[in-house]
Amino acid sequence: MDDATFAARANDLFRDVYRRGARRIPDARERTSPETTALLLHLAQAGPLTLTEMAAHMARAPSTLSAKVAALEERGLLARRPDAQDGRRILVWLSDAGRAALDDALQVLDDRRLRAAAARLDPARRAAVIAALDDLHRALASDDHRSEDPA
Repeated sequence: MDDATFAARANDLFRDVYRRGARRIPDARERTSPETTALLLHLAQAGPLTLTEMAAHMARAPSTLSAKVAALEERGLLARRPDAQDGRRILVWLSDAGRAALDDALQVLDDRRLRAAAARLDPARRAAVIAALDDLHRALASDDHRSEDPA
């Protein structure tokens, strides 16, 4: 199969797999907002930060960010704690509920549907599907550092 045929077929299959397997949340009020997901993800990747550090990292006004952090703290998604090395500094970090909310927000495919599909495949075929996805992931990741090639 040539590269163009592979790309077209992979695109078609991915779109159809996503359409059939995408996680659906019927009540939007149960969904973590994109803004909250981004803030939780940033903290998970950067580690505990002060409000000032968070504002600088996220290019947001400290007052705006302070209100958002307070709201997320009230919901139990964030916690403030003194810096162990400098007790004057207060760090903002993910609570256990915040980590769970982030994991949930990042869940793209419906676990129930994936398990049902897996049940219809024998173990060797499941392993082959995962191996192929791993190979594709690595091939795409190796291009991440390169600029897009229009050719």
